Amino acid sequence: MQIILLESFDKLGKIGDIVEVKDGFARNFLLPKKKALRANKSNKEYFEKIKKDLEESNKKLVSDADSLSKNLSGKEIVFIRQASETGQLYGSVSPKDISNHFKNEKISIPPSNINLTTAIKKIGIFEIKIKLHAEVSFFIKLNVAISSESAEEQKLNLEKSQNDSLVKSKKIEKKDEEVLDKKEKKEASDQQTKDKNPKKIKLSKNEEDSPIEKKITEVQKTKQKEKKP
Repeated sequence: MQIILLESFDKLGKIGDIVEVKDGFARNFLLPKKKALRANKSNKEYFEKIKKDLEESNKKLVSDADSLSKNLSGKEIVFIRQASETGQLYGSVSPKDISNHFKNEKISIPPSNINLTTAIKKIGIFEIKIKLHAEVSFFIKLNVAISSESAEEQKLNLEKSQNDSLVKSKKIEKKDEEVLDKKEKKEASDQQTKDKNPKKIKLSKNEEDSPIEKKITEVQKTKQKEKKP
């Protein structure tokens, strides 16, 4: 089914785009939620009338989403859960749990906006993507632990691991730079040596003789022949 989008969708299109979607997706979601119109002549004319208002409304949505993402980006959320000795949770942490957490802070983020394909079922720190709008998204850290102390320990261990990785990466970069510097210095030294001691090209006998020398040689050979009885 061809539809006219009334709002922007990631990987589908922007406001006003006419796109082809599956009939079920259009009938069960896009059309009843008033997120799109059937792409017929009358609806195309109607869209042109409301286009400006939709674009203005979308700008405000993007602006609000940008403001919220700046406040929440990189934020750490701690969930305390019971778990086995192997770290498996007796339960899980789902998008709905995360949405409810924000709801308690008076922030409205629907579970569908939380990019978590499967519920979290083990302790650890996870980076979660949240999409507030087709054009605005950010990441938060989800710290799932058996206690507040354990959550803090996990956080410190992660920071230590990241710092160690950064130090190791810098050491490797420095070593690579030193190797490259030595190579460049050696090449420069070799070039200087070549410039001071250019290769001498060995010429053949004919190439070494000048035209005059060649003529003298020919005359000498002729005289030698004349002297012979």
